[in-house]
Amino acid sequence: MRVHVKFFAIFRERVGVKTEWTEISDGTTVESLWQQYAARSARLDSVRAAYAVNQKLVKPDQVLRDGDEVGFLPPVSGGAKTLNRKITKSAKKNKKDTGRSSHLRGDAFITRTPLDLNALVARVAFPGAGAILTFSGVVRDNAHGKAVRHLEYEAYPEMAEQTLHDIIAEIHERWRDARVAMAHRIGKLKIGEPSLIIAVAAPHRPEAYAASRYAIERVKAVLPVWKKEFASDGDHWVEGPVAGETPPEKAEEIAREG
Repeated sequence: MRVHVKFFAIFRERVGVKTEWTEISDGTTVESLWQQYAARSARLDSVRAAYAVNQKLVKPDQVLRDGDEVGFLPPVSGGAKTLNRKITKSAKKNKKDTGRSSHLRGDAFITRTPLDLNALVARVAFPGAGAILTFSGVVRDNAHGKAVRHLEYEAYPEMAEQTLHDIIAEIHERWRDARVAMAHRIGKLKIGEPSLIIAVAAPHRPEAYAASRYAIERVKAVLPVWKKEFASDGDHWVEGPVAGETPPEKAEEIAREG
């Protein structure tokens, strides 16, 4: 059997492989395949990993099948250490959507082009909305007392877009009337540029705030996006949680507490 293996961020650098097809035997689990790669590169031993099969997070004992796509995921960036967060509230306005970006597809997307907050707001606005909240995660010029020159983001793009859609579905289960749209930029970002934007519309302010906070916490916990920081002391990948290790209930608790 053959499976298609993908490495990202620090794993890609340490293994020296971005993607390859590899032969496996019947009954091989995703963790045993990981151990095979770890045996070839001792530098993998010090980094925790999450496993994805066909762009879905799986448990270590997942048995692989012929043709599977296997992703080995380093800890996600988390977004808490080098992003300057801004949350603003806007009143509902009845106006035409004139700012929609040509690259906006659906309610969740990963892109290399600059993010358009107005386009995202247009996606969620509806006549029954009494509050629209927007969130921007912005690259700042310092982290841990050191100057930051710029950031570079890398993603498992297909899985990341699906993860954003999954987060929106989780929000709809908890706040049925909320409408949410999210976008994350990848590639090189300069100081002051937004890397993540979220727009939430809801009939009432408390639901909008809660849904927005939930979205932020879930993105930090599960989104397969990685951040490389280029600072005065060199460059390094920012390590956050392992994707999937923080349950949705934790984000819900934080959101409802405000």
